[in-house]
Amino acid sequence: MGTDGVLTDVETGAFEATGLDDTKDSMPAVTARLEDSEGGLSYSAAVLAHQVGYDDGSDDESSFGFATFVAAKMALTDMITIQGTLSYSDGANSYLYRSGDNFGAESAYVDGSGDVETISGYGGSLGAGFNLGGGRSINVGYGLVEVDWDDAESDLGSAIVADKSETNSAIMANYQWTPVQNVMMGVEYQFLSRENVDGTDGDANRILFAAQYNF
Repeated sequence: MGTDGVLTDVETGAFEATGLDDTKDSMPAVTARLEDSEGGLSYSAAVLAHQVGYDDGSDDESSFGFATFVAAKMALTDMITIQGTLSYSDGANSYLYRSGDNFGAESAYVDGSGDVETISGYGGSLGAGFNLGGGRSINVGYGLVEVDWDDAESDLGSAIVADKSETNSAIMANYQWTPVQNVMMGVEYQFLSRENVDGTDGDANRILFAAQYNF
């Protein structure tokens, strides 16, 4: 399906895009979401189901994938809030935020018999916000996402999935302030890390600046 389709070559077992003409998305994604709040607590939950598969003209195979999500935010005091999320997917990793090489990991692979096998993953985040008054705030957060390549590695061989991104994590902290009415400015520091299936890893640091004017 789209860029989240089956990305494995049936003959060689190698992960490579079969092209948009081969992937198929013949059924719409179905979603349901619940949101509510009570006092200083707000929460939401969602579920999604969709089809992932391929059709190369001679073989037509598909499977169903799903994803779930829960989130909550609580005001501990007038100044401090905490929030967190948990996500799980099986065959719907394009909806698993920051998963994979380009933050949308493969959802499935084709095994040696041509069947579509789904790939699962999970993620979570935890953060806190501190209102300093006068339009100023500090926000910190940590997030992690992991994709389970074990079945693909067993079916296709370790060499095929060795360079696939297995774990991505991020630590972020920002400071926001309002220098004049209707203008918000912010600066954020991020530390990002990644580990592949074969154990190779890397990390990066970056600083971002933002400005917003509200009409």
